[in-house]
Amino acid sequence: MKGVVLPGDKEAYVQEWDRASLETDEVRVGIGAAALCRSDMSLYYGNPLVGSKPAGEVIPGHEPAGTIVEVGDNVDHLSEGDRVAINCFAGCEHCEYCQRGEPNLCPHVEILGFDRHGGDAEELVTPASTCHLMPDEMSMGVGAIATDALGNLYSTLNECNVNGTDTVGIIGLGPMGLAGVVNADAMGADVVVYELVDHRREKGLELGAEYAIDPSEEDAQARTDEITNGRGLDLVVDCSGAQPGIEMGFGLVKKNGTFAQIGETDNVTLNPSEDLIHKKVNYMGSWYFRTWEWPEIADFIVNKIGNDRAGQIISHEYPLEEESVQEAFRKFDNRETQKVIFTP
Repeated sequence: MKGVVLPGDKEAYVQEWDRASLETDEVRVGIGAAALCRSDMSLYYGNPLVGSKPAGEVIPGHEPAGTIVEVGDNVDHLSEGDRVAINCFAGCEHCEYCQRGEPNLCPHVEILGFDRHGGDAEELVTPASTCHLMPDEMSMGVGAIATDALGNLYSTLNECNVNGTDTVGIIGLGPMGLAGVVNADAMGADVVVYELVDHRREKGLELGAEYAIDPSEEDAQARTDEITNGRGLDLVVDCSGAQPGIEMGFGLVKKNGTFAQIGETDNVTLNPSEDLIHKKVNYMGSWYFRTWEWPEIADFIVNKIGNDRAGQIISHEYPLEEESVQEAFRKFDNRETQKVIFTP
């Protein structure tokens, strides 16, 4: 079976891997599309962000979608031919977190592409519990970005009760930021985006943002005050994971507003008194959606965002060939792309 290997040092190869056996509670999925994520770059560099395995030991790819080609003996809710988007977290299914639909918080979780083989391959063996049935109207490419990106941002904005009275700020317009734009816009909010790169701001406007601000060229605070009549943003979603973006966001959010942290970072400084306490700001972390939210996420993508519009987050598509894979990782690492997918 052909699949990607990331040994570290910014190297990417395609090699033959042994075909995995199928356990009774698993399914075998023929991959239709698998998306690159910024966390994959930690494998590309050789320092995995999460998981227990060193770089190069498992096939990467935690955002795949495909068609089931074989089911285990104990699987009775899925069938060959079913089209599925795959949750990257395989929990124990019995702990309190799994029971409430949050396998990402399971103490025994295995993460696709980090702990076990992922979807940057011709096929994938995964627990049946990780498979979400896709609507017929959802393409494989959108299915691949419907979990980690679109689903994650839907869950976050929905938890914040975003509606047509809100003004939402999105900081950082990589794929996660753009997923925030299409979700917030489809929920009826006015969307303000903050991004340094010209083509990313343009894409944000194209996908539904009302305003696009380059913080390096104009006073983001003054412009936001103008847009909100001095009230501030109801919700700030940081997808940058960068100190300047996070610091700026706390200045932009209104009193009693909410700040949602999507972008990952392990080195940021906050001023609790100024940033949180004196403005009574709610600061929340977000990491994936709850499994029971999938039906409403899928329906929202197809009927509110639209499959074609959601698919515009994908800028590059590559076959599972070595030269193409190397180019894909290089361009994605250099932020020359939006979402990148492999189509074996």
